Amino acid sequence: MPRTTNHARRLHRIHARQKGAVAIIMGLLIVVLVGFLGLALDLGKLYVAKSELQNSADSCALAAARDLTGATPLVVSEAAGITSGSRNMALFQREQVELVASSSVKYTDSLANPFLDKDAVTYPLNTIKYVRCEVSRTGIAHWFAQVLNALPGTNIGPSTVAAYAVATTTSAQTTCAIPVFVCRPDTANPPVPAGYTIGQWLTTKAGTADKDSVAYGGGNFGWADLTGGSSAKDLANQLKGAGQCNLPAEGSFIGTTGDKASLSDEWNSRFGIVKGSTVGVTDFTGFAYTDATWTAKKSAYDGTSSDSKGNAQPNFLAARKAYMAYQGDSTTNLDTQGSAGSTNYKAGADRRLVLAPIVDCSSLGTPGTHKIPVTGWSCLLMVEPMQKGGHNDTVRLEYRGTSTTPGSPCATQGLPGAGTGVGPLVPVLVQ
Repeated sequence: MPRTTNHARRLHRIHARQKGAVAIIMGLLIVVLVGFLGLALDLGKLYVAKSELQNSADSCALAAARDLTGATPLVVSEAAGITSGSRNMALFQREQVELVASSSVKYTDSLANPFLDKDAVTYPLNTIKYVRCEVSRTGIAHWFAQVLNALPGTNIGPSTVAAYAVATTTSAQTTCAIPVFVCRPDTANPPVPAGYTIGQWLTTKAGTADKDSVAYGGGNFGWADLTGGSSAKDLANQLKGAGQCNLPAEGSFIGTTGDKASLSDEWNSRFGIVKGSTVGVTDFTGFAYTDATWTAKKSAYDGTSSDSKGNAQPNFLAARKAYMAYQGDSTTNLDTQGSAGSTNYKAGADRRLVLAPIVDCSSLGTPGTHKIPVTGWSCLLMVEPMQKGGHNDTVRLEYRGTSTTPGSPCATQGLPGAGTGVGPLVPVLVQ
């Protein structure tokens, strides 16, 4: 047999053995490649599940925090959290998330202290400020990653995904304040021991209080310095501008500045009434509520009434929705010496719903007293413009409750505000 033939046979046998080795290597590579591809897909599946569970935890915590009032039993808070959290779906919105009472929802009085369930909590009810919701999903099967189990020493089983959220309550954002104060009801003249009612019209206090010998007379509110300035110009700029948005804390002292007859133009700018060069940002409506246009003399915000001729009139909510203009002095029986003219109310803002500090007016008759502490904040509606020369005894504001009243129209859409704010409490996530 020729020598070249034997050599060829040996090469053929070698190549045959190599083909078998390549097949084994390629098989292992395919397993690894499919495994890693599956791992990427399965990690994506777990990420989606994590996001869905986080939505459930957030919903639970926010709903439970809403009932952290200091008086409401925790069982109410827990039920609200579980109900809200369970409305979410997981695993590509196919399975309902399950929350378990006394284990999924827990409470604490400080983030530095442990969270405890409602049955084991030791903190006084009125000190509990935080709620934590925990959700998890076990036994999430993988689509492809288990292929890697074909490799020696590999054991990939079902996964568990969990999420949590912590919420508390904080004051909602509010409208800004105008430079007036409101007498605490029991210190008004005459006193209102039962407190103001929502919808009640408050009248300006008479007198000047600029001199030690002259005290305020009857009425419910007067001018106040909220910024540290004392001139009419300071107050005028607040009325034309945004107002006082950085509110003094309760207990802070504010100044009483007496009558400011020169502020009528700035006050009226919020009604879209233009006189001379005084132009400020108007409200969405300048529709005024006076004895002639709203004979009920209360609840102009959302009530019903007619004018002096018996014709039904729109309340403030309806007038704002329709961008209604100021009716004119001949209709309102006022003397503003201004006109709405070509005012574009659609380009306005919420300018007639305002805050004002509540103060103890009993000390205003004391000679030399021009600084009084803030005891709270009220939500008010500016119902009517000011007449020529600032005849303040005719100006009225409608009381819409305190700034902390749930559902207060002075809360800007219930959005969380600063921790030192004065708006109604709303839930907010902290973790």
